[in-house]
Amino acid sequence: MPRVGGRERRGTIVEEAIRAFGRDGYKGASLESIARAVGVRKQTLLYYFPTKEALLEACVAAAVDRLADELGRALDGARSYWEKAEAVIHAVFALAAQWPEFPMFLREAGRLGPEAFDRFAAAIEPLRERAIGFLEEGMAAGEVREQDPALLLFTLYTAVVGALTEASVLRAVVGDDESRASLRRREVETLAFVRAALRPSPAARPPVARGTQE
Repeated sequence: MPRVGGRERRGTIVEEAIRAFGRDGYKGASLESIARAVGVRKQTLLYYFPTKEALLEACVAAAVDRLADELGRALDGARSYWEKAEAVIHAVFALAAQWPEFPMFLREAGRLGPEAFDRFAAAIEPLRERAIGFLEEGMAAGEVREQDPALLLFTLYTAVVGALTEASVLRAVVGDDESRASLRRREVETLAFVRAALRPSPAARPPVARGTQE
């Protein structure tokens, strides 16, 4: 392995650990196999991360930072509410296409018991608060159907992560080409689901004045 700086090596270990935890599960992935995949000794990995739990915590932080960066860039170019909603979906699916184990890791991180889940929840709290505010603004503007924003966000999150993780499993079974096609189909299906979940019913929309168009 070429000589690299400590920060770069630490980042490489974290990226490989996210892949391993997403692919094999937290319990199934060993520090030895992660170190071997990176090209370092286990002792070197332990220098940066003394325990497996410390490595997981670093992975959660890195994954949330990456997700926040991707969503931030996607939202910068969106203006209308619906453009923003679709930009978020496109960004998450694009990230999954580049990094197939990423959604698997998100699902795994949310299943690791109360302590691990609390760390995961704390890491994504700024994203959660921003998303709830986003939904509340849409409801106030009449662009989103009135409902519990926190429950709606949970429903949307599980739908998106579920669609992504199923595509990731398919990739492992049938290969990259079919997986990419499946991911595209699931993105279209997820967009349709999100529109249906968010859009107000026709009866709830204000009447349109004569001479105007919706």
